[in-house]
Amino acid sequence: MVDKSSERLRQFFSPEHIAVIGASDNNQWFFNLIGNAARIAFQGRFYPVNPRAEEVCGLKAYQSIYQLPEGIIDFAVIMVKSTLVLDALRELKDRGILNVLLISSGFAETGDEGRLLQSEVREYCSENNMLLMGPNCLGFMNLAAKTTIFLGGAVEGDLVAGNIGLIGQSGAASEVMASKLMLKSPGLSLYATTGNEALLTAEDCLEYLIEDNSTRVITAFMESLRDVDKLKNLARAAAEKKIPLIFIKVGRSETGKKAAMSHTGALAGDDGIAEGLFRQLGIIRVESIEELVETAGLFSRQALPEGGGLGICTLSGGLCGLYADLCHTYGINLPPLQEHTRKSLKAYLPPFAVADNPLDVTGAGFQGGFREILEILINDDNLHIILPVCIPPLGELDRFSHMINEAFLSLAGTTRKLLVPITFREMTAFAKDLFHSRGISYIEHPEMGFRALSHMIRYASFLKRFHAEEGVSLDEW
Repeated sequence: MVDKSSERLRQFFSPEHIAVIGASDNNQWFFNLIGNAARIAFQGRFYPVNPRAEEVCGLKAYQSIYQLPEGIIDFAVIMVKSTLVLDALRELKDRGILNVLLISSGFAETGDEGRLLQSEVREYCSENNMLLMGPNCLGFMNLAAKTTIFLGGAVEGDLVAGNIGLIGQSGAASEVMASKLMLKSPGLSLYATTGNEALLTAEDCLEYLIEDNSTRVITAFMESLRDVDKLKNLARAAAEKKIPLIFIKVGRSETGKKAAMSHTGALAGDDGIAEGLFRQLGIIRVESIEELVETAGLFSRQALPEGGGLGICTLSGGLCGLYADLCHTYGINLPPLQEHTRKSLKAYLPPFAVADNPLDVTGAGFQGGFREILEILINDDNLHIILPVCIPPLGELDRFSHMINEAFLSLAGTTRKLLVPITFREMTAFAKDLFHSRGISYIEHPEMGFRALSHMIRYASFLKRFHAEEGVSLDEW
C-alpha cells in the first residue's frame, strides 16, 4: 500500500535532489526540465543517469542508479522506454528512492500489452510504497515551494507563484491553461499533470491542494473520474474552505470520449452522470479553456458576493442592451434601482439620461461626479456586484483614462460589494499591470466575463445552501 498522506505528498511535491534516469544531451525532455528549473531559480540539484556519458548538459553524470550519492536523492524522473521501466524502479527501490515521476509513454494508452505493463508497474510500486506520478505525463511545477519537476516546453510567460492550483490529466492541454492563467491571474501554486494515473491520481492532487494554504482556487482539465466517492468527500472539504473547483471535463460527445480513452487509457464515463454530480457537489463546469481562465481569474482576486443583484454602469445605451441580453442568457439578475437611488442619481446625470439598471451615464456623464454615481449604486441594497465602465489607460500620461478609472479604484477597498470594471476598449499591457497591481479583476470580453460572473453568483448561492445544511456559519469559515 502506498502512503498518500499529506506529509508524503508535501515531500513528493517539494524535492531538492532529483535523479534523472535516461538523461542525455539530445533528450529534449531533460533540456526542458533544467530549463524550467532555471526559470524559477530552483535551488535544488539534478543528477543525470546515463551509462555512456561523463556529463549531461554540463552536469556530472552517473553511469547507473547504484552509483548515485547515497542518502541524498529524494526524487527520481524516469525517461527510458517502457520495457526498461520496471528494472529502473527496482534499482531505485534498492537505493531507497521512493518518489518517482514516470514520463515515458507506451502503457495503458497503447492497448492491451501496454495496460498489462502498466498494471505490473502499479503492482510493484504499491507493494514497495513507491509513490509514482504518470506514466505518460509531464510532471509538476510547485511554484509555491519554488520547485519544478516539469518537462513540458510550452508554458509561456513568467512562472509566478500565486493562489490558483491546476491539475491536468492532459499535459499539453494543461500547458495552454497554465500559460493563460499566468497572464490573467495572480499566478499558480501547484500545477500537476497526472497522465495515466497508475498510482497518483487527479483526486490525490486535488486533496493536496485543498489542504495547501497557498491555494484559493482549484482548476482542472479532466478526461475521466477515477474515484467518485473520494471526489464527493473532497468537494465537501473544498466547500468548507470556500475553495471553488473549476473543471473542464471532456467527453460530452462520443468522439470526445474516444479521444480521452485513447489518451489516458481510462474510460471517460457517462457525461450525464458527471454533469449531475458536478451540480450536486458545487463543482463549476466550464466549456473552454478561455472560460476557465476568466472564471478562475475572477475568483482568485474577488471575495464572493453577498447576493446576486448586478448593477451595470456604462456610457452607451447600445452596450446597456448588449449587457442586459448577456445577463438574460446566463441567468444574472439585473434588479431595478431603489427609489432613493434613482433620485440621488439625477443630481449627477445629464437631464436626458435615465436612472435605470443598466445605467447609461452617456458621454456627458463623465464630465464630473462619476465617483459619486458609483457610491450611490454601492449604497443600493438591491445591488451586490457593480460593473463600472473603465477606459484602459495607454500609459502614465493618459490623464482622462486615469481620471475615469480612479473613481472605482478609490472605492474598491471601501465596500464589501464587488467592483468589477468592464473595459470600453482593449486592455493594454500597461492597464493589465496597473489593475493587477491593485488586485482588481476586470472584464475585457463580455461573453466570457458574464459567464464567469454567473459562475461566481451560483457558487456563492451554493455555499449558502451548503453552510445552512451543514450548520456552519459562513463567518466561521
